[in-house]
Amino acid sequence: MRYMKFGTVSAAIIFAASASFADAGADANMLAWDGDDYATSELGSGDWSKAEAALLGSDVAPEDAVFAKINLAFVYSSTGRKDLAMNIYQEILEGKANPYALTVSGQPRRVKTIAKVALARLEDQ
Repeated sequence: MRYMKFGTVSAAIIFAASASFADAGADANMLAWDGDDYATSELGSGDWSKAEAALLGSDVAPEDAVFAKINLAFVYSSTGRKDLAMNIYQEILEGKANPYALTVSGQPRRVKTIAKVALARLEDQ
């Protein structure tokens, strides 16, 4: 049930936000987590400073930390802080957690796959 809610709500947010992310040259594999609103609205509106503050200030359950991390890495990459984003993506790849998350295209992908693709794109820049 938890993943159904995540999928339903985040799909709507992701599709609504995809145009602004594409304009910003953002990674097409960004996900928007809606567990306890971990910066979902801020990410959707492209308000990077508020999204960062929400993600850094949120009290995330250990099993959901990977979703907040991947969103924070996306914020860092969108605001030109490539090294910080790469560090977080690498941390995700080294961790044990690998749940499914929705991409901007609405497709479920493992967070490690999202991190791996995003890291490769950042390395190519």
